[in-house]
Amino acid sequence: MIYALYRCLYGEDFIQESIKSIRDYVDKIFVFWDDTPWGNIESCTYKGQVVKFPKKFDNILDKVKELNDSKVTLIYDHVQNNIGQFTHLANDIVLKNWPKPDLLMMIEVDHVFKKSEIEKAINLASQDQLINTTTRPLELWKTYEYRIPERRRLATMFWNMKTLSTLPQTGRHANGRRPTVLPVDTHNFGFCFNPQTMYWKHLTAIAFSQKIRDFPPNENWYDKWLNWTIDGNNKDLEISQGYEHTVPYAMRYNGDELPEIIKEKYGI
Repeated sequence: MIYALYRCLYGEDFIQESIKSIRDYVDKIFVFWDDTPWGNIESCTYKGQVVKFPKKFDNILDKVKELNDSKVTLIYDHVQNNIGQFTHLANDIVLKNWPKPDLLMMIEVDHVFKKSEIEKAINLASQDQLINTTTRPLELWKTYEYRIPERRRLATMFWNMKTLSTLPQTGRHANGRRPTVLPVDTHNFGFCFNPQTMYWKHLTAIAFSQKIRDFPPNENWYDKWLNWTIDGNNKDLEISQGYEHTVPYAMRYNGDELPEIIKEKYGI
């Protein structure tokens, strides 16, 4: 058996495509949702003004419910810090209430797979000698027409549970200490949210970064992203303050390489 686990506060733009891209390859899909950001923050000081957060950031729950998919289970759960969040979700909720699967897949709401890539990922991650693995992030920028250069980051995580009774302690991304990197790409659309969702994503990150001791964003990043064009201001695009240079630029992306479900979404 294979289970997929999501966690979400927002992310309406690609959650349906993400689920559709994996649903035929897994037995159950758990979508853990929250209505309060990490750190229990309620507001953010942005450009000198206090901005209060809404009770509802976007329509991600409605998008999941629209699928009406029997494989999908929606569960409310709140944690104050994302370190070890997937360990908690797996051990305290999934494994206590459902049979232990052979493979756990931890996927984010902006991850979408090509059919060939999800098949390859599951086959490789299920090998007996591998315990914790990750795919490579293929990060789109602003729209599906652009991407940023490949960089060393974690993407969709897998845990082979055949020899494990519970999930070990994980980091911020369901990762163990040294996950094996699979030769598989996950299309990551985290930089392609609609402007309103991206605004809240940026402000919540500003507010909770200190609370959970994560890298703080550059306050001006949202304006750079919102007004970005391929011919102007196309440099130093990373959101983390002091690390802007780690995303040196964006470049055009071949639409033929997009996941099938994304081609269908945009009529490509």
